[in-house]
Amino acid sequence: MIAGDKLSNEFQISRSPALLKKQWIEFPNSSKGSSYSRSKMFRSEQKKNFNSRKSLKRSSPEDVNQLDALEDYRPYFTWWVSTAQTLVLLLSLLCYGFGPVGFGRHTHSGQVMVKTLSLQQVEWEEPASFWLGPRAADLIHLGAKFAPCMRRDARIARAIAASARRERDTACCIRNDDSGCVQSSKADCSNSISTWKKWTSGDSGPGGRISGSVCGLDPKFCEAPRSIAPHEWPDDITKWPICRKASGDGSAAAGRAGHAAEHMACEVIAHPCCIGVHGQCVITTREHCEFVKGYFHEEASLCSQVSCLDDVCGMLPFMRRRRPDQLYRAWTSLFVHAGLLHLAITLALQWLIMRDLEKMAGPVRVAFVYLGSGVVGNMASALFDPYRAEVGPGGSHFGLLACLIVETLHEWPRLAHPRRVMAKLLSYTLLLLLAGLLPWVDNFAHIFGFITGFLVSYALLPFVAIGPYDRARKVVLVWVCAVSATGLLCLLVALFYAAPAYECTVCAYFNCLPLAPDMCASQDVHLRQPDGV
Repeated sequence: MIAGDKLSNEFQISRSPALLKKQWIEFPNSSKGSSYSRSKMFRSEQKKNFNSRKSLKRSSPEDVNQLDALEDYRPYFTWWVSTAQTLVLLLSLLCYGFGPVGFGRHTHSGQVMVKTLSLQQVEWEEPASFWLGPRAADLIHLGAKFAPCMRRDARIARAIAASARRERDTACCIRNDDSGCVQSSKADCSNSISTWKKWTSGDSGPGGRISGSVCGLDPKFCEAPRSIAPHEWPDDITKWPICRKASGDGSAAAGRAGHAAEHMACEVIAHPCCIGVHGQCVITTREHCEFVKGYFHEEASLCSQVSCLDDVCGMLPFMRRRRPDQLYRAWTSLFVHAGLLHLAITLALQWLIMRDLEKMAGPVRVAFVYLGSGVVGNMASALFDPYRAEVGPGGSHFGLLACLIVETLHEWPRLAHPRRVMAKLLSYTLLLLLAGLLPWVDNFAHIFGFITGFLVSYALLPFVAIGPYDRARKVVLVWVCAVSATGLLCLLVALFYAAPAYECTVCAYFNCLPLAPDMCASQDVHLRQPDGV
């Protein structure tokens, strides 16, 4: 708030709720329209050039006194968001550790016990990162922008449905030496050492079922939930629930005494394991699952009984099973970083740009620019490049750069070298756009964050208006920019749900340039499947 005794009598101070509580200073006797914002940088520029002949045409002593009278803010938001981002990364590294470092993909290999009860050489690949941080799957678990966790993905849903159709034709493969059993297809069950126990019309299961059998699971030997009308288990094993309590007749001891079916008496040596970031599920041993960094479900017998996307996404559980709804990732990803180098760049930009900007505009306005630009940028990234997990406040930083450009445009008549200032800002913007071609940095977030920051800055930053005509023009501009920024966010959200872009080759190159082999490869895990049972 500017005290009236600090200004000339010809200045009038007014506040208007319609202007989003912006502070206006009117010059009623002036017909020439110009405006400038409360910028410490521009204030020092004014003072330095005030005595020059050129600046005398653009400034007045009252202008300089007015800028001196304006209050500076403390950068509370800059301190808070930087501290939060640092703590999130440190806790992430403490809980998950460092992932593989480098460019391209990293291969893991080793001998593990697989479902054949033999040691096999297993290899799997995952993306490496040069940012010195957690694995890609861990970043998704921490809240990275990842479209399959934000809304139902048709491609992943089709892949899960195809897996369920294949699982419908599986049965329990029982080892002849009583060493165990595993759910598998007929092709994966060796006839020489195993017996594939498949129900048929001539040898049906309980209630005449021909779908099955399932190792360790049978509606006849389950007490909770029981298969009774109207909740009878269907003749489709992919729709069977997890048995929470088995009856005594279905125990291994009863099987050895000859009172239980073979598929209930054998020791189940493999259970569902969720692998990768696209909801892939395989039936394997615990040792194999832990080796490939998967999520082992010992309580389940079939992949259709687990929701791998719940394991991949983490965060809050989906409101409906297998219906991702974590739209809030557009906000949480602003606080997650790909590694120590990524965080160092973020802190440097926020210290050099956002801190001084917040001293001028205040924490509330800067928070709107920062969070608004970041959220809109992440929504654009989720729309155009849905299968790449992205983290960091890149869109927010471009919103801050746009805010500085808006400041420069407002102060253009009063700056001694406005073209030089604008050239520097545009150079920084171009440099960061080139950095957006690296993995884990998102150019879609940069572009749309810049647009949003430009609009929000015009709508929220304070101005000095000269004359009623200039004030009316600024009011219209404020509302146009505010409505445009809100409309852009609503449009991106609507397109994200109604018309998602599953295939866009050009979009991939705009977001990540393959400067090294496999540098921009898929972030999913590539697993070499072990041999059959």
